Amino acid sequence: MAETVANDEKKMRSRLPSQDEGSRLLGEPAEDSFCERIKPKVSLCLGTTAVLSFMVFLFLVPFVVDPAVSRLIARYAPEPGTCALHEHVFAAGLSKCTWSSCREGCTSATTRCHQITVNYSLTPYQQYEQDRMSPESLEWAGTAVRFLVNTEGCGYPPFVNCSTFAHKYGHVSLEDILKFNVIDQPMIQVLYNHGNETSLGPPPPPMLLEGSDSTLQTTAVERREREISAVAPEVALKVFPCYYSRAYPDRVVADYDWHHTIKTLVAAVVIPWTLFVLSCTVLCYWYCPALKREFMIDRRRTAAIKNENPQLVIRRKLSKRPFSTDEEDGEF
Repeated sequence: MAETVANDEKKMRSRLPSQDEGSRLLGEPAEDSFCERIKPKVSLCLGTTAVLSFMVFLFLVPFVVDPAVSRLIARYAPEPGTCALHEHVFAAGLSKCTWSSCREGCTSATTRCHQITVNYSLTPYQQYEQDRMSPESLEWAGTAVRFLVNTEGCGYPPFVNCSTFAHKYGHVSLEDILKFNVIDQPMIQVLYNHGNETSLGPPPPPMLLEGSDSTLQTTAVERREREISAVAPEVALKVFPCYYSRAYPDRVVADYDWHHTIKTLVAAVVIPWTLFVLSCTVLCYWYCPALKREFMIDRRRTAAIKNENPQLVIRRKLSKRPFSTDEEDGEF
């Protein structure tokens, strides 16, 4: 008897209207679920993510994507070759700095620049060091080639420091670099040439020095040349590793890493676009009724076809076929 009463109570409870149904019948709005409450906030976050991802990708195109593509197109050697300093020129003034081996700021104008040219050999630098080869024994694949800090020839601190670059690969000391930074007049000064010639600027005009004896007559230029040859010692040829381009023979850079280039390019393209596509997809699914309705219709249709009786499917297909006549069958 007790079991019968318990079953009747369960049936009565199941027939009672729920809280949402009662609120709806009384005209009171039903309470929103947790998903409905957080949907506006999530939508705002997704929209902001989509906009920021697109803007970040546009910002990365000139600074990351384009340089990485240029490095891959240049096809630099995976192992560094051997380079020897050919000439180091310091120039000041916009008209003198037509090109620069290193520039801090790719969008800034260059008023002082170091122009370095090198001779490069296909001999790996590691082999050059292990065999203790002399620079004279190397076969140069290119001579007087412009030497750049990277493919673009520019960068931003602290990754690119032109003073350190000129001190490492050129023929100049840190004290001289501090002096160059205060030069504000157009000039060109050859600091190094072929490893045995240095120039301290344009020579003064010839000036005859009179003396009592004809053998003492000389010019200021000859006297200056004798002083330089007597005081300045012969400079050894500077050899260092470099990366030459197999696609452009006139391009040599100081630093290159293929794996780092690929990782940077993939990260700069995949991450922003993945966030953008995912955010737009969720927003379209939530706020585009047409897309949502089509998706639900296709989903229901697919589920109905899977659960439908095969015999009913065959009968429906046969019923859609048009009836044939005797004339069409050719039996009259």
